[in-house]
Amino acid sequence: MPKEILLTVAKFHDGEENKLLIRSAKEIQLTLHAITQKKPVTALYFDNEQRFFKSILLAVTEQGMWLDVGPSEDDNNLILNSGNITFVTIHQNAKVQFTCHQPLMATYASHPAFYFPLPEHILRIQRREYFRLGTLADEPLKCIIPPAPEKSAQPHEITILNISMGGIALICKENGVKLETGEIYPDCRIDLPGIGTLLATIQVKNLFDVISPSGAVTRHAGCEFVGLDGKMGMLLQRYMGIMQGKLSKLR
Repeated sequence: MPKEILLTVAKFHDGEENKLLIRSAKEIQLTLHAITQKKPVTALYFDNEQRFFKSILLAVTEQGMWLDVGPSEDDNNLILNSGNITFVTIHQNAKVQFTCHQPLMATYASHPAFYFPLPEHILRIQRREYFRLGTLADEPLKCIIPPAPEKSAQPHEITILNISMGGIALICKENGVKLETGEIYPDCRIDLPGIGTLLATIQVKNLFDVISPSGAVTRHAGCEFVGLDGKMGMLLQRYMGIMQGKLSKLR
């Protein structure tokens, strides 16, 4: 089963989610029914996606679905009074994300449960196209983003969670630069130890919160390289090859 880190709300820009949408009511029902058979953890995000708890999808029919209620009565009441509830779960090693409305308190197998009408569509988010190389804790990579002249005189240094030929994932801090989905940041610098300096333009494709097993939430930014030239691409390939060799020796 994929790591719990996948239970995050993915954000999209410029209609990117359209190619991931499943709109067929029958396919939606079949997918959700398959999830009830495996019973992976499902995260429910509510209160404008500022809060969440973990639940299990219990059963699905042509009209709706039942989920376990949460451990907190206050959270359960907020769910019942929320306009939008976002669900994130897992099906066949892919993230499934959808939004539901009009929850009701019901019972399932003689136990309290939420009942939701089926969503109009769901998102099935496959694994990324590029191999992602996680950075070592004792050798973290940093992305240096030049300052915007009208906002700051200092460059912003952000820790890189993983890197691929397609882009990077960044770990955002509350007191750090406020990255915006869709924004392009030119002239970024990433020092690759023993290799050289990668110069690249990045575009923020999505911002999402990652849940750790302890329940702590961190904001991550998925960024894509824009027009990475051949020289920089070769530099990155060389670095990734060396690091993969290092990592294989540690296993």
